[in-house]
Amino acid sequence: MADTIRGSVTNVIDGDTFDMKVTQLGNNNQYEYKNSERIRITNIYVAELRSLEGARDKQNLEKAILGKEVKCFVQSRDTYGKVVAQVTILC
Repeated sequence: MADTIRGSVTNVIDGDTFDMKVTQLGNNNQYEYKNSERIRITNIYVAELRSLEGARDKQNLEKAILGKEVKCFVQSRDTYGKVVAQVTILC
Protein backbone atom coordinates (compact mmCIF):
# COMPACT_ATOMS: atom_id res chain seq x y z
CA MET A 1 0.00 0.00 0.00
CA ALA A 2 1.16 3.52 -0.73
CA ASP A 3 -1.99 5.24 0.48
CA THR A 4 -2.07 8.29 2.72
CA ILE A 5 -4.75 9.53 5.08
CA ARG A 6 -4.84 12.68 7.13
CA GLY A 7 -6.90 13.81 10.09
CA SER A 8 -7.07 14.63 13.76
CA VAL A 9 -6.30 12.23 16.59
CA THR A 10 -9.40 11.70 18.71
CA ASN A 11 -8.34 8.99 21.16
CA VAL A 12 -5.21 7.14 22.26
CA ILE A 13 -5.68 3.42 22.91
CA ASP A 14 -2.18 2.50 24.09
CA GLY A 15 1.45 3.38 23.39
CA ASP A 16 1.29 2.58 19.67
CA THR A 17 -2.40 2.75 18.73
CA PHE A 18 -4.82 5.65 18.31
CA ASP A 19 -8.11 6.62 16.66
CA MET A 20 -8.33 9.41 14.12
CA LYS A 21 -11.05 11.28 12.29
CA VAL A 22 -10.12 10.99 8.62
CA THR A 23 -10.53 14.35 6.90
CA GLN A 24 -8.37 13.96 3.81
CA LEU A 25 -7.41 11.05 1.55
CA GLY A 26 -4.41 10.83 -0.77
CA ASN A 27 -5.13 11.49 -4.45
CA ASN A 28 -3.93 8.07 -5.59
CA ASN A 29 -5.22 5.87 -2.77
CA GLN A 30 -6.02 2.33 -3.83
CA TYR A 31 -8.20 1.42 -0.86
CA GLU A 32 -11.24 2.89 0.87
CA TYR A 33 -11.14 4.32 4.37
CA LYS A 34 -13.86 5.04 6.91
CA ASN A 35 -14.50 8.46 8.48
CA SER A 36 -12.84 7.14 11.62
CA GLU A 37 -9.92 4.72 11.58
CA ARG A 38 -7.85 2.98 14.24
CA ILE A 39 -4.14 3.37 13.52
CA ARG A 40 -1.23 1.24 14.76
CA ILE A 41 2.10 3.01 14.44
CA THR A 42 4.71 0.90 12.71
CA ASN A 43 8.29 0.38 13.87
CA ILE A 44 7.87 1.37 17.51
CA TYR A 45 7.94 -1.05 20.39
CA VAL A 46 6.03 -0.34 23.58
CA ALA A 47 5.17 -2.30 26.70
CA GLU A 48 1.78 -3.91 27.23
CA LEU A 49 -0.79 -1.45 28.59
CA ARG A 50 -1.28 -3.52 31.77
CA SER A 51 2.28 -2.77 32.87
CA LEU A 52 3.63 0.40 34.46
CA GLU A 53 5.78 1.01 31.38
CA GLY A 54 2.76 0.49 29.12
CA ALA A 55 0.75 3.11 31.00
CA ARG A 56 3.70 5.50 30.68
CA ASP A 57 3.95 4.79 26.93
CA LYS A 58 0.26 5.59 26.50
CA GLN A 59 0.63 8.88 28.41
CA ASN A 60 3.61 9.84 26.27
CA LEU A 61 1.69 9.18 23.05
CA GLU A 62 -1.29 11.18 24.37
CA LYS A 63 0.98 14.15 25.09
CA ALA A 64 2.54 13.90 21.65
CA ILE A 65 -0.50 13.51 19.38
CA LEU A 66 -3.90 13.77 21.07
CA GLY A 67 -5.94 16.47 19.32
CA LYS A 68 -3.26 17.05 16.70
CA GLU A 69 -3.41 16.73 12.93
CA VAL A 70 -1.44 13.76 11.57
CA LYS A 71 -0.63 12.23 8.21
CA CYS A 72 -0.45 8.47 7.96
CA PHE A 73 1.57 6.66 5.32
CA VAL A 74 -0.33 3.38 5.15
CA GLN A 75 1.65 0.16 4.96
CA SER A 76 -1.10 -2.41 5.51
CA ARG A 77 -4.05 -3.49 7.63
CA ASP A 78 -3.47 -5.94 10.46
CA THR A 79 -5.61 -8.98 11.21
CA TYR A 80 -7.88 -6.84 13.43
CA GLY A 81 -8.58 -4.30 10.67
CA LYS A 82 -6.34 -1.57 12.09
CA VAL A 83 -4.39 0.58 9.65
CA VAL A 84 -0.65 0.04 10.11
CA ALA A 85 1.21 3.22 9.18
CA GLN A 86 4.13 5.53 9.63
CA VAL A 87 2.79 8.68 11.25
CA THR A 88 3.87 12.30 10.92
CA ILE A 89 2.54 15.04 13.22
CA LEU A 90 1.50 18.07 11.14
CA CYS A 91 0.52 20.57 13.83
